[in-house]
Amino acid sequence: MRPLRVCFHAPLLWPLWSEGRIAFTGGAEVQQAHLARGLAARGIEMSVVSCDYGQPDGAVAHGVRVLRSYRLDAGLPVLRFFHPRLSRTLAALHRADADVYYTRGASLEAATAYEVARARGAAFVFGVAHDLDVVASLPRLKRFRDRVWFRRALHGADAIVAQSLHQQQTLKAESGLSSVIVRNLVHLPEAPADPGQPGPIVWVATYKASKRPEWFLELARALPGERFIMAGVVPIPPEPLDAWEQVRAAAASLPNLEVRGYQEADAVAALHRASSLFVHTSPAEGFPNSVLEAWSHGVPSVCAFDPEGAIREHGLGEVVDSSAALIEAVRGWIADAERRRAAGRRAREYARQMHSPDRVLDDLVAVFDRVARTRRPLG
Repeated sequence: MRPLRVCFHAPLLWPLWSEGRIAFTGGAEVQQAHLARGLAARGIEMSVVSCDYGQPDGAVAHGVRVLRSYRLDAGLPVLRFFHPRLSRTLAALHRADADVYYTRGASLEAATAYEVARARGAAFVFGVAHDLDVVASLPRLKRFRDRVWFRRALHGADAIVAQSLHQQQTLKAESGLSSVIVRNLVHLPEAPADPGQPGPIVWVATYKASKRPEWFLELARALPGERFIMAGVVPIPPEPLDAWEQVRAAAASLPNLEVRGYQEADAVAALHRASSLFVHTSPAEGFPNSVLEAWSHGVPSVCAFDPEGAIREHGLGEVVDSSAALIEAVRGWIADAERRRAAGRRAREYARQMHSPDRVLDDLVAVFDRVARTRRPLG
């Protein structure tokens, strides 16, 4: 039997493999990059369809073949939907000649991957990236066209992969669809951090309004004796830059706040190693990579969102529902170094047990093998 061939449709993934030359990424892309590398290391023939950032078509990175689709700035308004975006995306997906096509997140990209899979007699797997992806009204998809086309893909998928029990239950209740849970993966550093140290309080996310960075600014103002660091992705126009500009302006008057833009993985890891506490202010997510990475280092978190209820159930930090509650919670955690160390140990152990690469890849390979064999023989 030949190896299984899997194609990820991830238009924004290439920047992660550009060795820092392109400063953009998101949580879904981070997970897809981890998964693609892990699957390739297991002998699966992996390809990724990504936008054209100037990389060679068919470039191989980490054992994964990367097929170019379109440049983000190419084409005329309105017409560019058809060419080059749709035309080159479909062409690249066809060139992948995969047994399984996989896309993460409710989007037009999922719809195009689904159509190519069906045309080629291949399987299509949809991966939930956000809790709102499983809400029937699809609030993150603003265009009627995108909602209609995505629903066709969702209901026609050979398998749906959820990140959590909450997503699985919501999808079943709102759309009548079944799914299998495959958690996000994280690599555990060899040595944990010491959150009991008098280090900075860290925030890592994309600078956009939905992440509520203003909560972290209020926190820095309320605790002038503590050091705060913000780091993350700066949106690319035409995405609004209001949140980024707000944070930069605030930092000019807050000597205890340091603001950084996009950080490579090694730099983020160094932040966690030096930190005493991680703060996450977004009210809705899937399973945030930033929180998971903090836990993998043994750093507890104070969050406005509790992924799968893990923080409350396992004592990995604290969950808050307002900026005032955030301030009080952080004040309490900073006053107790041993409490931070104990929660950090639990957080690292939770990440090891529930989100190890071997466990996650085993679960995902099982899904891909099952759906591939129902669609086409691999002989």
